[in-house]
Amino acid sequence: MANFNYDDLTFNIDKFLPWERLDEITGKEGLKDEYLMTLQSISQFCEKNVIPVAEAIDREGCDLVTDDKGKKQVKIPKQMEENINRLKSMGFFCGTTIPEEHGGFGFALTAFFAIGELFSMADASIGLSPMLQEGCAQVLVEFANDRIREKYLPKLISGERICAMGLTEPGAGSDLAPMATTAVPVGPGSEKYSARVKELEELGEVYLVNGTKIFITNGYGDVLTLAKINNGISMILVHKEDKEVTRVEHKLGITGSPTCEIFFNDSPGVLVGKIGDGLVPNMIKLMYIARMGTATQGLGIAQMAHTMAKDYATNDRVQFGVKIIEHPPVRQMIFENEIDIQATRSLIYYAAFNFDMREAVKWKLKGLQDGSAEQEDLKKKFREYSKITELLVCLSKYDGAELSNSVTYSSLQVYGGNGFTKDYPMERFYRDARITSIYEGTSQIQIDQIFNESFYSEKVALINQLKIGENNSFVETENNKLFFDRFLDEFKNETLKKSAGKPIVPALMPSIDRMRSCLKTVRQELFLMEKKKGKEMGKKYNSMYQRDFVDILACIIKSSFLLRQAAISEKKESVAKSYIVRAVMKAEYLKNKILSGNDDLITETYFKVVG
Repeated sequence: MANFNYDDLTFNIDKFLPWERLDEITGKEGLKDEYLMTLQSISQFCEKNVIPVAEAIDREGCDLVTDDKGKKQVKIPKQMEENINRLKSMGFFCGTTIPEEHGGFGFALTAFFAIGELFSMADASIGLSPMLQEGCAQVLVEFANDRIREKYLPKLISGERICAMGLTEPGAGSDLAPMATTAVPVGPGSEKYSARVKELEELGEVYLVNGTKIFITNGYGDVLTLAKINNGISMILVHKEDKEVTRVEHKLGITGSPTCEIFFNDSPGVLVGKIGDGLVPNMIKLMYIARMGTATQGLGIAQMAHTMAKDYATNDRVQFGVKIIEHPPVRQMIFENEIDIQATRSLIYYAAFNFDMREAVKWKLKGLQDGSAEQEDLKKKFREYSKITELLVCLSKYDGAELSNSVTYSSLQVYGGNGFTKDYPMERFYRDARITSIYEGTSQIQIDQIFNESFYSEKVALINQLKIGENNSFVETENNKLFFDRFLDEFKNETLKKSAGKPIVPALMPSIDRMRSCLKTVRQELFLMEKKKGKEMGKKYNSMYQRDFVDILACIIKSSFLLRQAAISEKKESVAKSYIVRAVMKAEYLKNKILSGNDDLITETYFKVVG
């Protein structure tokens, strides 16, 4: 196995992120050093305990078995169980980001996601359990009643209870409208009132849940499930013993993590939060954490696959009398994977940091006096952090997942026939990576949401710009500038200030401005085409180019973040230059593709080709 390389992750945590901003909001200082020491401890844990057994865990997988009493039980690999128990004893199975007053460490979410990346470098299966457990605990801290926080939350943090999130159903995936799972209240007067219901009433209001959920990671434990109550979606905490696991999936990858079908049959559970708040805000927070967790999972898989391929090409494999790293096609794959990984990592951790800022501002607002100047200022900051977080979380999930698939694909190619065998772990990385672009919202769902956030939500400003231009041109003013453009302007100015006279920043900034010009051009073109074609046909037309639009946006953001890194570290200058040179070419290509006006996906040509 190649060296456990997390130098660039350390750079992002240590040098790139402006922790002083978070410290100012939270009142905490000096946690960065603790985060770095924790990463070192987790890396040692992974090297000693996780990597050596990852292949055996992958081969064994999970299954549904019947015990001596005739009851179905989920069986996970013994070595996975042992490692999870080790994490519990270390205190890193759950509670990393939970406030200290609730029994956690009080770390930033960013640090937690960094830990998740390390887990995924070692074995993508093991990181799923802490990620879901932490997300569930976060939801309970913010939305559950005091009794759940006092009686149940400590069991979650200790690992005594395992908890999962329950969204997907046979007929409801990303679209929750067809959700069939329901819940009805039960009280002392009900014929279904039981001793178990009475016991659960110590935690809160009890409901009976009926329905089926599928593809539930860790579904063998307790579950925060979504269910319809009076046509609204609410969240119910159902304990392990009050539901049934009817199936464990046999999967292509991440086989050490159990994915379950679960069945509720008048299963008693406790309401979490308010009726109707199950999806927003309860589950949305958990989904954000899960999406960022998936982004870092994909990043971790990509990093280890790339590290192994680089070592193999540089030190092991000889062809035609030279190490294969000397062959240009191999050299190109290794080089471009390196800069792409570093670019995506900058995006993911800046997104995580903004998520932290959003959460910190939200919690601080709760303690402020209504109408105060500080409150009004923080409300504005909360809106700004929320908007950029919504955009960057989706972009991170999309970009991290697609990166994971592309890097593992080309890294396996470096290994040639050896990569296709089970003698090397490369084929496991290849299989594990595939799920990242599917679960927690497919890449296509992320593209749609990013496009909505960066295009459709900005249409009022575009309408105003065109109006000022008397329908002949778009005239931008300080009052009608799009939110994303404001964000980029502010980030650009900060980078110029941090450059301290380094020539690399003014040399590369025009390239980023050129990409921004590409984005503005296609944004205006899509706006005009929708107006010309009418709302319905215009949206269909624009949908053909959503991914291209999002990819230009990603090129701009990652280039901006890498240039900021180059402004603070000389070792990042070559990475920034190499990435930005390629990003400009890609943005120009995508701009021309959008401006081509090709509409074959929404015309009869589609049916002539596809049938």
